[in-house]
Amino acid sequence: MRGTYNLWLVWCSYLVAVLASYVALELSGRVAGSPRRAAWIWIAFGSTVMGLGIWSMHFVGMLAFHLPIRLAYDLSFTLLSVVPAVLSAGLVLTLVRWGNMAGRRLVLGAAVLGCGIAAMHYTGMAAIPVVPAIRYDPLLFAVSVAIAIAVAFVAIKLAFSLSGSRSRSKKFAAAFVMGAAIVAMHYTGMAAARFAPDAVCAIAAGTMDQTWLAAIIAFNTLVVLLGTLAIVNYDARYSEQRAQMLDALQAANSALE
Repeated sequence: MRGTYNLWLVWCSYLVAVLASYVALELSGRVAGSPRRAAWIWIAFGSTVMGLGIWSMHFVGMLAFHLPIRLAYDLSFTLLSVVPAVLSAGLVLTLVRWGNMAGRRLVLGAAVLGCGIAAMHYTGMAAIPVVPAIRYDPLLFAVSVAIAIAVAFVAIKLAFSLSGSRSRSKKFAAAFVMGAAIVAMHYTGMAAARFAPDAVCAIAAGTMDQTWLAAIIAFNTLVVLLGTLAIVNYDARYSEQRAQMLDALQAANSALE
C-alpha cells in the first residue's frame, strides 16, 4: 500500500524544524554563558521546549502522510515518543554546558543523540496501530538512523561553535541546514515503512481532519518557540545590562579608593 503526502504540511514541518533548530542554537548560548544554577534551569526549560519542537515537526510530518485507509494514533505511544525528543535535547544542552567536546566524546555524544532522535521517530510510528503491523526496509531504516547520527553530530558542532556568537545570520543559516537534515531523517524513516496492501487501522479513526490537527499543533508549537526566543533575548539583554552596571559600579568604587 502506497501513501501520498500533503506538500503544504511537508513544508510546514520543515518550518517547524528550522525554528526549533534556531531556538536550540539560541538556548545553547544561554546555557554556555549562564552561572551554574541558572544553566541547569535553562537546560531543564530548554530541553522541554526543544524536545516539543522536534516532536511537533515529526508529528506534523506524520500527519502529512496519507494512506488509502483512514488512520488513527494511539495516544500512549504518541505521548511516549515525546520522551526521547526531550532527553535528546537535554543531552545537547548538557554537552554544551560541559564544554570541550571533541574527538571520541563528540562522536559518542552524536551517536547517543542520533539514536534518541531515531527512537522518537520510530516510537511515533508505533502509534499507528495497523494490522498487519508496519514493516521496515532494512537499508532505509539503517540510512535513517545514520542520518539521525549525522544530524546530531552537526547539531553539537554548531551548538559549540555558535554558542557565543551574536551573528543572527550565521545562526539562521545553521538553522536552515539543521532543519533540512532533521526533515531528511524523518522522511527517510517514513520511506522505510512498508504497509501491507490489506492493512487496516486497529482503532477507530478520529473525527478531526488530519490537516486541521497538524495546523493546530504547528501553530501552538510556533507560539511556544517564538515565546521562548523572546524570553531568551530578554534574559540576554538583562544579563548584559546587569554586567555593565556591575562594571560601572566597580569602576566607581575604584575611583573612590
